Amino acid sequence: MTSTADLVTDSVADLNAKNEKSFKEMKFKEKVSYIREVITVEPIIGSYVMASTLCTPTIFNLEFEKSCRSNLEFNDTVCEAVLSGQVENITEQNNEIQVLINNMHSWQLPMQSVMPLILILFLGSYSDRHRWRKPFLIMPLFGEMISITGLMLCVIFMKPWTLEVQGVFQLVIPSFFGGQPMITMAVFAYIADVSTIEMRTLRIGIVQIVIAAIVPATQLIAAHMFELTGYFGVFLTAGGLYIFGFLYGLYWIKEPHEPIKTSEVGMLRDMFNPKHAIDTFNLVLKKTPGVNREYIMLMLLIVFIYSAVVDGEGGVFFLYAQSQFGWTIIEFSYFLTLNTLVHLIGTALAVPLFTKVLHLTDMIILFLTFFDKIVSNIIFGLANTNVLLYTGAIVSLITGVTPIGIRSLETKIVSENDLGKAQSLFGICEALAPAVATPIYSKLIYNNTLTTFPAMYFFFGIFLYAIASMIIISIYLREKRRNTVEPSPEKQLETNGKQAVPMEHFVETTHI
Repeated sequence: MTSTADLVTDSVADLNAKNEKSFKEMKFKEKVSYIREVITVEPIIGSYVMASTLCTPTIFNLEFEKSCRSNLEFNDTVCEAVLSGQVENITEQNNEIQVLINNMHSWQLPMQSVMPLILILFLGSYSDRHRWRKPFLIMPLFGEMISITGLMLCVIFMKPWTLEVQGVFQLVIPSFFGGQPMITMAVFAYIADVSTIEMRTLRIGIVQIVIAAIVPATQLIAAHMFELTGYFGVFLTAGGLYIFGFLYGLYWIKEPHEPIKTSEVGMLRDMFNPKHAIDTFNLVLKKTPGVNREYIMLMLLIVFIYSAVVDGEGGVFFLYAQSQFGWTIIEFSYFLTLNTLVHLIGTALAVPLFTKVLHLTDMIILFLTFFDKIVSNIIFGLANTNVLLYTGAIVSLITGVTPIGIRSLETKIVSENDLGKAQSLFGICEALAPAVATPIYSKLIYNNTLTTFPAMYFFFGIFLYAIASMIIISIYLREKRRNTVEPSPEKQLETNGKQAVPMEHFVETTHI
């Protein structure tokens, strides 16, 4: 197996004259200098993820406090009881707060999704054509800096500024700068630019490791930090992390290629040229040789269902746990940490087991993860104790493999020429999902079942995953039948310069 040192040494993109010797042969100072060249966007995504994760419990707490003190104007006794999770004697007031928060989420999250969708659709292709990366790396960080400033003002003006003002600062304003979808796109595009194929694998792996290490560690301390330092301690720390990432990207990161300069008028005209968006949508709207539109649309539906359930359930889970189990952000942080670690362990064990030992196909792996999610949701929905909630999290051991299986299939249903367009479509689908799912989960389901059966949203997720499972089974059986028939000579020929995608790739094994 190739070692990390060998991969580093073999990278043409990162080598220059001083690095002609192997990594092992370098002196200490040379190794440090070389590592500084190898490490590029990791501090940016690391600071972004750490700050976002650190703020999550504190923002949930602020939503409850804003609703109680500002919008509903309950007295201090009621608000302190709500914030401490002691809601047995104030169920009616707590339900009012939850409905108010859900109503805010029902417009906040859809609004958050619209701008990143538009920006990615147009700016992603513009970034490729004009070789611009840095602006799209630091834009989201600047948006988050504005958001943090607004949230601190919301704390200062606790009663005058309502929950809706917090909602705008919290997610809507950052979305105008691209948010998480933009920085994710920019990070991986930058890595692809500065790396050879061999080095790219290593660098993407480093980014995943950075995120995997930061998220559970930050989740574990986030709520305790709020207890010790309050709103300002958390927000100032997060703001410092965003500023660090912004300055690092501004002064340390170099453009991988010389940007193609255009006039300001020409730049805007090219940036928002609808032709580029139309070309992307034509992948499924226009019949094209070598493109299987049916499978692309089915995969888009699977991606939509997966994203809808993740965002929908994530938006109401803390409200559910606070209402039914009296959780505060401390208990919530513990649960998030365990859930993240379970999924990390499950993914680390399941991927090699499924692919290298059992040699399962992508679709079988995806079906197993969907089945696991259905079982865990049944446990969540019937849970009446904390132990059962944690049991549900442990049972969901392999659900972390789901996005890996989806990503793998996404790359196998189109030709290499259409890979970029397909990824744009899947990205748009992922951005649209919370815009549709959040109002359904928050207002339509959770608010209407809060006093009767608040766990109903778990069973709605089961229904959606059952649909996704049937789609997977349908595709798998169809491809099994097709692969038993020898393809005709006509289907093996290239048409209009495009090579038809061999559909037997649908039953290849996921490669990580």
